[in-house]
Parts: sequence; C-alpha cells; structure tokens
Amino acid sequence: MRIQGIFIAALGMMLAACVSAPPPALSVAELNTYRVAAIHVSLAPGISGKTTSLEAAFARSKGIEPVGHADRPESVVPAAARSGGADYFTIANSAEALAYYDHATRQALQAALQQELGGALLGARPARLEMHVTRLVLPNEAMRILVSQHHALVATVTLKDATSGATLAAYPELTAVIDGGGGLVGTFLVPALAGEPAARLGSSAAKTYRNWLLRN
Repeated sequence: MRIQGIFIAALGMMLAACVSAPPPALSVAELNTYRVAAIHVSLAPGISGKTTSLEAAFARSKGIEPVGHADRPESVVPAAARSGGADYFTIANSAEALAYYDHATRQALQAALQQELGGALLGARPARLEMHVTRLVLPNEAMRILVSQHHALVATVTLKDATSGATLAAYPELTAVIDGGGGLVGTFLVPALAGEPAARLGSSAAKTYRNWLLRN
C-alpha cells in the first residue's frame, strides 16, 4: 500500500534522526545563571498541525457539523449547508483553517515547553527558548487504525541569551515519538486518556531537552 509505505518511511527517517546531541558547551552551573524568560515555537514551511479534533473544532466554529454527524436532524444542520453554502471539506481545508491548526499546534507545544522547562534554570539572566519544528507526523484515526500507531516530531531546540541573542545550547534534530494507539479501541482511547498529540509530543521533547541540558 502506497500510503503505508510513505508513513513507514517518514517514521523511519525520524527514528534514524533520534540520536543524542553533544553535551552543551556551558556547564550546568553556567546555565543556571539564566532563567527561561520566553519561549517561541515555529513550524517549518509545509508543516501542518492538522488533526481530526482541530478540524472538527474549526468546522463547528463556522457552523458546519463535522463529518460523521450527518444523521443529525435537519433542524440542527446549518442553514448554509442546507442552502448549498460552503461544505465541511471546503471549510476544513481553507487557508483560515490551516492557520488555525498551526496556531493551535504552536500553542500546545509552547504550553508543554513552558510546563517542563519554564522553571528548569534557576538564575536571574533572561534566556529565550526556541523550538523550530522541521518534521511532524500526526496520522488521523483512520491511518492509525490501518497504517501507523505513532505520532512523531523532529525539531531544533535552542536556548539563547535573551539580551545578546547568543546561542547557549542547541539540540538539532531532537526527536519525539509517542504512541497514538492502535486498532479501533486504542486509537480513540489513548487520546482520551493521555491528551492531544501535539501537547504530548511537546512534553516528550521538552523532557528530552531538559535531561540533555542539565545532564540528568
């Protein structure tokens, strides 16, 4: 199956990139003269944070009922849809929708980084943590049932002096891979219990970076 081959190849590339970076040049004592004062997340061109749940949330915000609920009474189907207005797939794949998915993904990653790394350094000098995502695999439910059970992320995570902009510690090709659940039950049970994939990937990546940064 061509789709299966694409996903296996993409995941294989990510796992191959999963090697530890050389230790930071600064000692833990030197790093601890800083504090994480700001966090910024960016996605490389072509990276999409689209997931089924984000797609459904955006469609509902536009008054369009997500696919899978077409059996609902006509009285609750948006007038725009009944009168030939924009359909679900048009709305869910619009430029506005894509911007919404990306913004939500960056927010989820940033919140995870803040939770794991916001208090990692104990000093007073301000530092800025930057994550630049270069690869992101977020297979939807159908793909996880039939093809791939994993979500994956590859990013460069860099700590910089917030005043001078100098790089303090950079981890290129940091890789996070998490279980997305498999089969009809696991595919829906794992996200319900563990949370959305972007947040979980961010937490996994942040823990890896923290352990590397502080030599844990």
